[in-house]
Amino acid sequence: MKFYLATSMGGTPFVDPNALKIFNEFKCCICQNSSEADVIVAHNLKNLLPGIVKYPKKRFLVWTNEPRADTIFKDELKFPFGFAKIHIMNVYGKDVFWHNLHFLSSYHFDNQNDLGIDISRLLVPLSRDKFNALNKKNKIAALYTNTMHKKSRLIKNGDDIDLTEKRCQYAFAGHKRNLVDIYGNKWPQGYALDNSGFGFEKERPWWIEKLDILNSYKFNLCFENTAYKHYVTEKIWHAIISYTLPIYQSFNSSIYESFPKDSFIDASLFKDEHALFDYIKQMTIGEYLERVNICIDVFNRSLQAKREIYDSNSYDIVKKIFDRLNC
Repeated sequence: MKFYLATSMGGTPFVDPNALKIFNEFKCCICQNSSEADVIVAHNLKNLLPGIVKYPKKRFLVWTNEPRADTIFKDELKFPFGFAKIHIMNVYGKDVFWHNLHFLSSYHFDNQNDLGIDISRLLVPLSRDKFNALNKKNKIAALYTNTMHKKSRLIKNGDDIDLTEKRCQYAFAGHKRNLVDIYGNKWPQGYALDNSGFGFEKERPWWIEKLDILNSYKFNLCFENTAYKHYVTEKIWHAIISYTLPIYQSFNSSIYESFPKDSFIDASLFKDEHALFDYIKQMTIGEYLERVNICIDVFNRSLQAKREIYDSNSYDIVKKIFDRLNC
C-alpha cells in the first residue's frame, strides 16, 4: 500500500522514523507522486479536496491527533455514485486515542520524546517536611497561549467542548485576584511573567522550561484545549511530576477512568472560577497533601501500566491505520 502525503503531516506516524519501519512491515510505504498512491493522506479534509477532484476513485485518509486540525465527528465520508471514500481518524473517533496514557512518557506514538517524564522513574510520596523544603508559591501557575481573541467554539451533541476560552477566562480572573501567575504568549501587556519557552525562542525544550516553572507552584491550571474522551495530554502528568496539584476539567472526558474523586481539583464541580478560587484559598495543608499523594499514586500505577504497552506504542497506531484502510 502506497501513501501520498498531501500535507507535511508533521507530528504524525507518517513521518516518524520508527513508525515508518512498522509501516514497511505491513508492506506500506510513502511515495512522492500522487498518481502512484493507493491512499492520499492529509491532516484535514480541506487539504484532500484537490486530490479527491483529481482522483475520485482513490482512497483518502484524514489522520490527526490535534483536536482542531480536523473536527469531523464521523469515521468516514462517502461521495455518491461510487466516488471517493474518505476515512476519518481523528481525536473524535476510537482509533487515534483509546486510553488516558498516550502522552505519559511519550509523545503519543513517539517513544523517542518522553516530554520530560522518565518511564522508569516512580515518584515518592510528598511528606509535610518535603513540601516545606520545596518552598512552593501558594499560587496557581497557568502556562498556555491566550486565545480569547479567537472564535473557538466547538459544538458536539449540543455541548461546547472547547476549553481554550474557559481556561483563559480562569487565568484572567485568577490574575486579577493575585492567585494566578501566567506564562505564555499573546497575553496583554503586564499579564504574563514570561513566555516559558513556548515561543521556541529558548534553547531548552519547552517541557524542561515548563517543569522548572511548575516546581515553584502549589497548583497548576492545566485544562486541555478540548474536552473529549481519552484526549489526555501531558498537562496533568507534568503537574504531578512537579509535585504540583492539578486543576483539571473533567467535563466530557475520561479522566476518572484513571483518577479517583478528590484527587486533582475538578473545575467542573464548581459554579464558576471564583467559587473554585475561594475553595483553593481555604484548602488546608492536610487536604493538599492528601490530594497530591493520591495523584502521585495514580501517576505511579499509570506509569507501570504504560510500561506494559510501551514497546507496542507505535505498532498499535500503525496497525489501526492499516486495519481501517483494509476493512
